[in-house]
Amino acid sequence: MEVFAILLSLPAAFLASLAYCYLLTKIVLREDALRRAMWRGSVLVLIAFAIEVTLLATAGAVRSRTLLGPMFYVAHSLLFFLGTPALANLLVLRQPRGILRWYWAVPVCTLFAFGLVILQYGVSEALFGVDGRHGPFS
Repeated sequence: MEVFAILLSLPAAFLASLAYCYLLTKIVLREDALRRAMWRGSVLVLIAFAIEVTLLATAGAVRSRTLLGPMFYVAHSLLFFLGTPALANLLVLRQPRGILRWYWAVPVCTLFAFGLVILQYGVSEALFGVDGRHGPFS
């Protein structure tokens, strides 16, 4: 059943990215102060994501959770939900024209979201087990 959820995350991520990137151009690009604030916040989110990926690659999910405590999974979950919008913000809000036009940012964000889904499954299964009951932190 998980395979279907993973596969269905692709069209869901595409539609969500499509709507988000379009709304960025119609609403946020008109407000310069909001555009700058969102862009700066997105840089921080993606830096935190890079730190998390480095930590997971070097220490693994279980050791990372052991070192950082319960806040590790909270931060991981926040980055899971904020990662794709942060990437969209960086691609679309850099300048009034953006690095990419909003419709070219959609497939990039979709692929990034799919990678986040795969990472989420990996971290959750490492911490809580495949069924949520037999992991080191279940």
